[in-house]
Amino acid sequence: MKTALMILMIILGILLVISIMPQDTKSALPTSFGGEGNQTYFKPKGKQAFLSKVTKVTSVLFFINALALLMLDKMGK
Repeated sequence: MKTALMILMIILGILLVISIMPQDTKSALPTSFGGEGNQTYFKPKGKQAFLSKVTKVTSVLFFINALALLMLDKMGK
């Protein structure tokens, strides 16, 4: 079970990198952090919206998998 969760962790980590890297970071930052303020009020369309959703889902699954690995490790000791 632990091996399967570790393999899933590696796959989720790779998916996170693949989904985060092509995203445009300037449109996501508010003006106080150097982004363009007028673009932050509009919803992203097309590729950016898809990548944003994939990133959110993958990050939640990554976190849940990390907690499962932690609980499995604590139960084993």
